[in-house]
Amino acid sequence: MTNRVSIKYMGFWDVPRIFIVRYLGQNYLFSSPFDEALDDYPDSYKVYLLPDIQEHELPKDWTTLVAKATRFLCEVPVSRVQFDATLRQTIDSGILDEISPRQAAVSEPGRRVG
Repeated sequence: MTNRVSIKYMGFWDVPRIFIVRYLGQNYLFSSPFDEALDDYPDSYKVYLLPDIQEHELPKDWTTLVAKATRFLCEVPVSRVQFDATLRQTIDSGILDEISPRQAAVSEPGRRVG
């Protein structure tokens, strides 16, 4: 049995390109913005910890959320994030268990998961 966790996202191209998920008291930001040099979206998300942000405090441009991050955790291949069938409501929590801050504490910052 898998544990599904709700996401809030902004921007979609095949999958959400930036989304927030709250899990075990932490807010995670998964960001995969368009890369001009690639002329495409990267095949990975950069994952950050975010402080608590109320819905009304979310900026119109979510790419600015990276500046509010308290910590960069790691980079995760998009293929490792298991979305629900709609690709817009939930993810499997397994990836969050892998990248939790306690796991990151035993690895070097900037690590790549997967």
